[in-house]
Amino acid sequence: MKNLILLSALLMLTITAVAQTPQATPVNSTEVEALIKKQPKMVILDVRTPDEFKAGHVKGAININIHDADALERIGKLDKKATYLVYCRTKNRSGVAVNHMLQNGFTNVYQMMDGMAGWMQNGLSTVQ
Repeated sequence: MKNLILLSALLMLTITAVAQTPQATPVNSTEVEALIKKQPKMVILDVRTPDEFKAGHVKGAININIHDADALERIGKLDKKATYLVYCRTKNRSGVAVNHMLQNGFTNVYQMMDGMAGWMQNGLSTVQ
């Protein structure tokens, strides 16, 4: 009986912790243009390499290469109260950045789940 009570208490604590963990809002590339218009002060964060960024990126994006040794430190210095859209080529590198952001007090984070691959596939405009 004691084990059942202990297990129940542990389960409740786990559920509470998961419920309180901030989550990024997933969006796809076709939703991003409307999101940018709705939230014009949103910071667009491209976490790809500088070469990928130069080849074409979302207008207004800033580039922090997630593979740079100081990338997470630089991301951590961004304004935690701002709203962010984070993307990479697919969603792997942006996932690393987004998880870091959420674990470090950022609360308004969107992740472009289909990344620049989806952006390009959908024929959306880029700047160089």
